[in-house]
Amino acid sequence: MKIRGIEKRDRPGLKAILQAQEHFRPVEVQVALDLIDIALTQPNQEDYIIRVAEEEEGQILGYICYGKAPLTDAVYDLYWVVVTPASWNRGTGTSLLRQVEEELRRRQARLLLIETSSQPSYEVPRAFYRRNGFEEQARVLDYYGIGDHKLIFSKTFTP
Repeated sequence: MKIRGIEKRDRPGLKAILQAQEHFRPVEVQVALDLIDIALTQPNQEDYIIRVAEEEEGQILGYICYGKAPLTDAVYDLYWVVVTPASWNRGTGTSLLRQVEEELRRRQARLLLIETSSQPSYEVPRAFYRRNGFEEQARVLDYYGIGDHKLIFSKTFTP
């Protein structure tokens, strides 16, 4: 598996991977595609940095999107970690996350934040974050809708 920067040719494959996620609503897929489009059309921006995982044959396995949180000193947001359902529990997501963590250490980041839903359909992503050293820091009740809380996970980097 190779991890590299996003390229224009990746968009159809990334869209298919997003649409294959049973827990994503159509609006979530659209938001993810909007960020992909920003990364593709504005390559020098640093709000949405995307890394793509692909097999040697060129098949896209997943991607990760992150960026620096505005008005902070070395805090980053992790927006998306998405892999093909066939790649779940095969290390693709973890490899993408490790790549980003290495990049953030080089940038001297001190904190990485992830926001996610409290809905049962998001238990797999939440378990992934916990397995990779993230801790729940906050819970905003009824954020996405009544009974759908925003959970904020974080991971601290030491200098």
